Amino acid sequence: MTSDDNTSAGSSNTAAEVRGMVKSTSTELLEDIALNVKHEVPRPESADSKQLWANWKDKTTSSCMAKVTDSQYVLESVLPCIKWMRSYDKSNLSTDIVAGLTVGIMIIPQSMSYAKLAGLPVEYGLYSALLPVFTYAVWGSSRQLAVGPVALVSLLLSTGLTKIIDPENADGTIDDDKQAIYNTLAIETAFLVGIVYLIMGFLQLGFVTILLSHAVVSGFTTGAAIIIGFSQLKYFFGYEVERADRLHEMIENLFHNIEDFDWRTFAMGCAMLVILMFMKNAGKTYPKLKWMRPLGPLTVTVLSIAVTWGASIDIPIVDYIPGGLPPFAGADIKLNDAGDLVTPIISITIVGFMESIAIAKQLASKHKYEIDSSQELIGLGMSNFVGALFGSYPITGSFSRSAVNHEAGAKSGISAIVTATLVGMILLLLTPIFEEMPLATLAAIVISGVFGLFDYEEGIHLWKVHKFDFLVWAFSFLGTLFLGAEKGLGIAVALSLLLVMYESARPHTAVLGKLPGTNVYRNVKQYPNAQTYDQLIVTRVDAPMYFANIQHVRDKIMKYTENAAKILKEKELRYVIVDCSPVSHIDTSALHIFSDLTADLKARNIQICLCNPNITVMTKLIDSGLAGKIGEKYIFVSTQDAVQSCLMEIESISDEESPSLHEE
Repeated sequence: MTSDDNTSAGSSNTAAEVRGMVKSTSTELLEDIALNVKHEVPRPESADSKQLWANWKDKTTSSCMAKVTDSQYVLESVLPCIKWMRSYDKSNLSTDIVAGLTVGIMIIPQSMSYAKLAGLPVEYGLYSALLPVFTYAVWGSSRQLAVGPVALVSLLLSTGLTKIIDPENADGTIDDDKQAIYNTLAIETAFLVGIVYLIMGFLQLGFVTILLSHAVVSGFTTGAAIIIGFSQLKYFFGYEVERADRLHEMIENLFHNIEDFDWRTFAMGCAMLVILMFMKNAGKTYPKLKWMRPLGPLTVTVLSIAVTWGASIDIPIVDYIPGGLPPFAGADIKLNDAGDLVTPIISITIVGFMESIAIAKQLASKHKYEIDSSQELIGLGMSNFVGALFGSYPITGSFSRSAVNHEAGAKSGISAIVTATLVGMILLLLTPIFEEMPLATLAAIVISGVFGLFDYEEGIHLWKVHKFDFLVWAFSFLGTLFLGAEKGLGIAVALSLLLVMYESARPHTAVLGKLPGTNVYRNVKQYPNAQTYDQLIVTRVDAPMYFANIQHVRDKIMKYTENAAKILKEKELRYVIVDCSPVSHIDTSALHIFSDLTADLKARNIQICLCNPNITVMTKLIDSGLAGKIGEKYIFVSTQDAVQSCLMEIESISDEESPSLHEE
């Protein structure tokens, strides 16, 4: 007889034995068991710790040396602009220049408006639109991102610094000495924010923003948009209003001196706001009119200055802007109040990077290149650090200006260089003209800018799709409105972390059944026709097992066990099979509790089996002794192997009728 005949005979004998042993199983199950295919679970090879250390050291050293000796890699790491300069197409120069001029026209009035929102003289907005923009073009990773002053960061700066020192007196006048201290604190904040960004970048901490869910961020920005809008209404009404950062207090303070209402400033502000919104919406809606969007701020600036100067209307104006490039401010950075600046630094760092990286990644995707989050941190860090040395307050990427930069055809950092050059020319030559700009116009520019942050549609969408996410959105939104921007951001971050912990501590688990006609096992809730077996259950854990979630995993397995025991009634549950395919790792806490679970089940005469643990998990099981406690013969490469083996053992130790398939 040939070897093939022997094999064939052996297979026939095996099938015959199984058929004799399993009397009442279905034909399909008999065919599965008759295959008698048993795979070996890969066991980790033992290795000397000294050899492992030597291998890691050699690999790391060779990798680092390869990078250090690669001059191009080193240059691009130190100066990311070299990467796009090497491949720059000169035919794009004209579009870069046009994009840079377009954003420059937009950023000049916007930067002055946001400086006012931050509680600073308007020239600080122009300073923040100069050197930081140049610096980002050199160190930033995005080629279309337009950095500079933005509304959210300006609000957070104002909220944080006014708790330390408020330059505004009770009657609305400004104390010059306090204002000087306030200005210095704003510069120091930018300096320290830059250092924090740089440290995060060097430590490769660009992943931190993923801890903030979209619902939380949307709720915070929507609430902040309303706060920003209400903070600007005093410039529309034409009288001083006591500063506040909570909605109910702002409304109350707004009507304290309503008898001083000035219809001229209100008319000016409303007219400029209408023009801005018309030009913005027309530019978005009609492609042929897209040029109107970036020209909106410049248009209302020119119109309002012309009206104020030409008609000699007596309404509040900017008044004085010092000409010339920003002076060196590094000598003023003493950091004596660094402890008091911790809260605004943290809030600005989180919001600034979150806003910037979101825009940068979106634009990079459209232009088909990759963004390095850690390099983006370094770019923002250098921009804030260098800018602070020359009078800048904290900056980040702007949604509106970046969109305009992209639509205008920007292909590289040259557009940012052109933008900064235009701002520098304005500082050198044209500041006297902007001194006639009405404060109501600055307020209108801010209000039109934050309309895009008012994301109420997301709240409606979340209500329809996911009620729990809507509650998270609502908590973040209402917290920002009625507790202030800083506390609102704190609530947003806390909610995000709680969500992460909740989802991590309660991983998905499932009872599995076999799809008819296959060897595939799926969740019985998702597939009600999936077939299950008497005296054994198959479960799956859809997450790594570690200290935060192992107790939940244990409780779920015990619950499945108890439910199965209740259903069986007359028969005893003998096996619990755990599919470990999704379990990427297991820690010592999980090993201890899983060991206790194994002992508890054995005390009930129930054997636990594991399916398809990866090499990392298998190493931990063997090193901890848990594999021996479970029994290595009960660790299988697939769920089908485990089910076959358990069914055969059940039949071999039982004189009763074999388990039959039943519909779940």
